[in-house]
Amino acid sequence: METTPNLQVYDLGHLGLVASIVDQIGLVQTVDQFVGPRPGEKVSTGMALKAAILNALGFVTSPLYLFGHFFQGKPTELLLGPGITPELLNDDRMGRMLDSLYAAGVTELFVEVAKSARRAFPFPVRALHVDSTSFHVHGAYGSGEEGQSDTGDEPLVIRLTHGYSRDHRPDLKQWVMNLICADTGGIPLLFAPGDGNQSDQEALVPLLARYRQGLELGEVVVLDGASYSQENLGALQGFSWVMRVPATLKEARALLRKELPQEAWRPLLPGYRGLEVESEYGGVRQRWLLVESQERARMEEASLRQRIVRAEGEARKVLGQLTARTFACEADARRALSEASGRLPLHRLVYLGVQEERQWERVGRPGKGERPLAVVYRLRARLEVDQEKLERARRGLGRFLLATNVLDREGLPPQEVLRRYKDQARTVERGFRFLKDPLFFAESTFLKRPERVMALGMVMALALLVYALGEWALRRRLWEAGSSLPDQKGRPTAKPTLRWVFQLFMWVRLVELGGRWFVLNLAPHHETAVRLLGAGRYYLLE
Repeated sequence: METTPNLQVYDLGHLGLVASIVDQIGLVQTVDQFVGPRPGEKVSTGMALKAAILNALGFVTSPLYLFGHFFQGKPTELLLGPGITPELLNDDRMGRMLDSLYAAGVTELFVEVAKSARRAFPFPVRALHVDSTSFHVHGAYGSGEEGQSDTGDEPLVIRLTHGYSRDHRPDLKQWVMNLICADTGGIPLLFAPGDGNQSDQEALVPLLARYRQGLELGEVVVLDGASYSQENLGALQGFSWVMRVPATLKEARALLRKELPQEAWRPLLPGYRGLEVESEYGGVRQRWLLVESQERARMEEASLRQRIVRAEGEARKVLGQLTARTFACEADARRALSEASGRLPLHRLVYLGVQEERQWERVGRPGKGERPLAVVYRLRARLEVDQEKLERARRGLGRFLLATNVLDREGLPPQEVLRRYKDQARTVERGFRFLKDPLFFAESTFLKRPERVMALGMVMALALLVYALGEWALRRRLWEAGSSLPDQKGRPTAKPTLRWVFQLFMWVRLVELGGRWFVLNLAPHHETAVRLLGAGRYYLLE
């Protein structure tokens, strides 16, 4: 009787692409050199970290802390090395890996890996984009107030506490992730965890200054309006920067609502126009760029109409309170009307006169010759929209204010100032959206200690680094080769998202049959992606 050869089928999918990018940036070697070996360990910290990144970018509903479960049915030895089995990638190994990362200093280690990535993939960096977001945590965490002294010898432990929640979960404690990303592909160059109640105004600029040399700064740094303050402008001396100016500043508020002649405006990017003025806010010479967006103006016009309706309801309450009052004289009534009208944001109260009322000593018809105790006056007025106030409000629709300390308009023209600021949405903010995607499944954490939360944050940021780097490299190499991959509708594209490429590899399997290895379901477009990302050995193409 003929025996059936031994058959083993493994789910390879896109994990070979991820493993190849991790290999090319030298992550395992960098981490192991930085952390150092542990006696008797079968899986080094660097290799465990590679496994965690494969897990994070697996895009399955398997959270990062269910470490070993993810690798069941995966070709673990192919992806990680001979002798590494799913049994070795258990929760205990994950915990010890997180402890080692924390002890080494998560921010310093991340910067080293990012430097290695830049050497392996020499992508250009013209600007750095800086921002933060929050991640909520579950469980009964302490306040973390103890042991927060910055001695320079031991890494600080962040405070898991309540703060402004970008996740709209103010009921839960949280921690803050600070990222600095390159304008190229939104590739993160620096990760730093922060307290749950961190103030961006106090945290982001010192972070830039502290790691200035390690970042190998680009041409300019871009920050949001929270960092625009007199103290931070002084601390940014030596940097070239672009920032949004908060509309709460008196000077900014006046400029945003100022009536300006049409000829003063200049076209910037499509749908935007602007004009420049000089400023010395905070004692720093700078250019302010007043920008007006057509699309934003249309959206704010609709919002303004809703504000008018709400403001009318409030104004009618004010009018009702005034007409219910009595005044000693007409002058008092008119003065009160004028003051109340001035406080209304979009309406005004129009004076129609007063009605005299006499107050008598007793109820009923007064007797002949009886004098009233007092004479009071009631207002008569109507409510209407104040066209002047409305025009001032409309004048500011779609406007926002940017600032830069690059005074050379040839070196950084106005349209480039706007472009750099708009790049926040496709760089660091896009990275945060990626990390908070339910498929990434790491937007809430369930670890026992803040130290491990910090290390897990580093794993998340490294997964973003690998993803963004892979997407940039693939798109660039497709363009250089004049090649393409099919998009969701089967049409050729040279700018696929890496997530879609991962989706294309969903049915790729690794098979062992009778001592021989095969990769199934590998189509020509798969081979194109594998070749361009240098992942041939993982798909048996070398």
